Amino acid sequence: MEAEAHESSPSLSANTSDSSKVPVLKISGRGTSEWNTPRTRGKKKTPVVLEEPKVNPHTFPAILSRILLKTDVPPVAPPKLNPDDGTQYLCFLCLEKPESRKRVYHMFITTGKELGRDYDHTRKLYENRKEFKYTNNISVETVCARALYRRVQKKFTDVQWNKLGNVFETDMIGHTDTWGVSQRVYAMRIEEHERLFNYIKFLNSTKS
Repeated sequence: MEAEAHESSPSLSANTSDSSKVPVLKISGRGTSEWNTPRTRGKKKTPVVLEEPKVNPHTFPAILSRILLKTDVPPVAPPKLNPDDGTQYLCFLCLEKPESRKRVYHMFITTGKELGRDYDHTRKLYENRKEFKYTNNISVETVCARALYRRVQKKFTDVQWNKLGNVFETDMIGHTDTWGVSQRVYAMRIEEHERLFNYIKFLNSTKS
């Protein structure tokens, strides 16, 4: 008798231990016990936090699709012989006037297809004018070249513009004038893209 009681005590304690554990109920009503829970081996992976997409002419179609079409796949572009033909550019033909110590910037709008031709045409306007010396080009790729064109006209208040508003002069200070103009225009391009991106987000959030 003592042997039988001794043998049955472990099974009794095991049953008591199992019955004391309350199963966790899900919304569906099914019970889940600990031994059915999958084990995690090794260290837990930290979740990957995606950065805010940078807005530029290359990423803008995908960002628009993400907002308006609810997908990461950009819309299919119409077939072109060269995808860059329709890309818009705001361009500056950079010149110097050594005698008056001035730098001159001729601003114009073009596309990828007409970029070289328009630069050649603009450069020829100054070929026979001895006071001008051609130095460099600035080409800024953008979503809307006309909007950036007007923004430059509005923000460049520290320069001297011609009557048409497409040519301006600056004092010749060292060798950094052209770089400074380029940096200012690129900063304005980023602002323009962010404004357009935020406006489209606003339209998407307020539509019924």
